[in-house]
Amino acid sequence: MSMTRIQGFPKSISYRADLLQQPDKNSVENSAIDVSKRLVAGGIAGSLAKSAIAPLDRTKIIFQTSTKVFNAKNVIHEMAEICRLEGITGLWRGNSATVLRVFPYAGIQFCSFDLYKKLFSDDDTGHLSSLQRLGAGSAAGATAVALTYPLDLLRARLAVQREVTGARLSYYDALVGDGAFRIRNLYRGIMPTLLGILPYAGIAFYTRDTLNGLAARRLETSALETPLFAKLFSGAVSGLIAQSSTYPLDLVRRRMQTEGYIDLSHTGLKGARRAEMKYVTIAGTLRTIYAEGGSRALFKGLSMNWIKGPVAFMISFTAFDYLKLLFNIQPPAAEDFRRKFSEPPPHTA
Repeated sequence: MSMTRIQGFPKSISYRADLLQQPDKNSVENSAIDVSKRLVAGGIAGSLAKSAIAPLDRTKIIFQTSTKVFNAKNVIHEMAEICRLEGITGLWRGNSATVLRVFPYAGIQFCSFDLYKKLFSDDDTGHLSSLQRLGAGSAAGATAVALTYPLDLLRARLAVQREVTGARLSYYDALVGDGAFRIRNLYRGIMPTLLGILPYAGIAFYTRDTLNGLAARRLETSALETPLFAKLFSGAVSGLIAQSSTYPLDLVRRRMQTEGYIDLSHTGLKGARRAEMKYVTIAGTLRTIYAEGGSRALFKGLSMNWIKGPVAFMISFTAFDYLKLLFNIQPPAAEDFRRKFSEPPPHTA
């Protein structure tokens, strides 16, 4: 028995012919490098997208977590008020925490989506049914949320704070409050997040992958090398549909995350909490929001998502594709990929 088989390489009958001629003794290391590249590419793509829409995101969270009337005039007034009190950089308040969360979140989500697609595919061609594609997106979103949720909690609580007279929450205060440290406090609001991310990520990845795949087939190229306009269009549509279909659960998540941390800076208190928490369950939070303003309240701030959602998805999906090309993560053209599996291996002496 050869050393190759002792090390765990598959039998030649099940291995690619071109690789059999020069077996890759570092296949495990190469796989780790490939995953690392995907994680970095996804992290960069997500960070670029979130930083671009950070001012709109912070303003939206303020409206989501208050009873203020949402309209274009009030949005402009709120952004101007932030600039007056904190300077223009206040529009990016909490963005460092956002990037800290988004880099691993987006990296894990994009990377795991590619891996789940391979896992769920029926055969070596990588073909996926609509249900499998939807499932891969949902699984990728849930994986990313489960691993990075405390950072999302931190970002939301920092975003709703106002810096007046220096009463600014530290990262520890924002996560823990004035009580004892408990792990479960780091995951407050995770249930509506998971319930929301399953359809949200599933719809987003399914829509983008499907539209971009259609463009690739029509233009006779690979999904990775579709033109810029096709990438931007498929990303925008996926963001619009995903944001609109799951918005009420996003609203519930924000209320549960930020309760007790809103507009407290003028009191000089840090980490102050209400004596009684209003937002305890998903159903109870939905009832409370509905009582504040009817069905319209459940979609408060959605119109802003129609702007920032498509922009964020356009940037993140497009950047991820180009970064994969830059990092040489996937073959650059569909023809190259087909050729690897269709051409006979060259004869050797």
